Amino acid sequence: MKTLFLAVSALFLLAMSGTSVLADGVYVTRGENGPVFTDKPQPGAKEVTLKPLNVVQPTTDKQKAEKRVPEPNGARSAKDQPAVAYRSLSIVSPEDNGSVAGNTTTFEVRLASDPPLLLGEGHAFVVRINGRFVEQRYTATEFMIPPEFWADGYVPANESMQIEASIVDGAGQVVMRAAPAVFHTREVFVQRRYYPAPVYPVYPGHPHYVPPRTHPPRTKENVTPPASTVPRPAARSPALKKSTEDTQADSKK
Repeated sequence: MKTLFLAVSALFLLAMSGTSVLADGVYVTRGENGPVFTDKPQPGAKEVTLKPLNVVQPTTDKQKAEKRVPEPNGARSAKDQPAVAYRSLSIVSPEDNGSVAGNTTTFEVRLASDPPLLLGEGHAFVVRINGRFVEQRYTATEFMIPPEFWADGYVPANESMQIEASIVDGAGQVVMRAAPAVFHTREVFVQRRYYPAPVYPVYPGHPHYVPPRTHPPRTKENVTPPASTVPRPAARSPALKKSTEDTQADSKK
């Protein structure tokens, strides 16, 4: 074991001595304590063939400095860039050159991506209106812009705006961008209509409850007889008739 260690040590020293030694050759002879390696041929020595050495070029100071320089924010090499997994991304609502209601807190955005959003990869939608980012990430294709985004808490009216949408990964790098859309906000008035108060039915026990009128059952005693059976009034006497005529004549005078 000691002899093998000495032999390996001798080969290592000869290899480190330079390429000139390898060019002259390495020879081994048998000594008292084991093989002896030398670069000079001797009687009874055998030439040893060594494998080529792996030469590593030293790193220059410039290369070291380049390795220490960090990449700018958002920059990636072509090797580190993720493969494009989306074929298209578009803004469905608001429509390009369309209009939306102003003076309201409701502002809906609808997007369409092909294929659908890769939630497992940490992807999400981000939106920018008039160059200002909405500080939320969305994972659904339909979502609402919060009222806090607007300066007055509601969508301003009679203005033209531009909306942009993108898909970003978990690190915030943009994977796909949609074509921007320009839309216009219109002023909306809400007309209030007043309806009379509903009339609720008055139930029994209510202070204004009036019970329905009830009629006695129909019997022979309370049923009005037919007209043919009603007795006619008695004829007036001639004296009463003449008195009535005189009274009417006096009233005309």
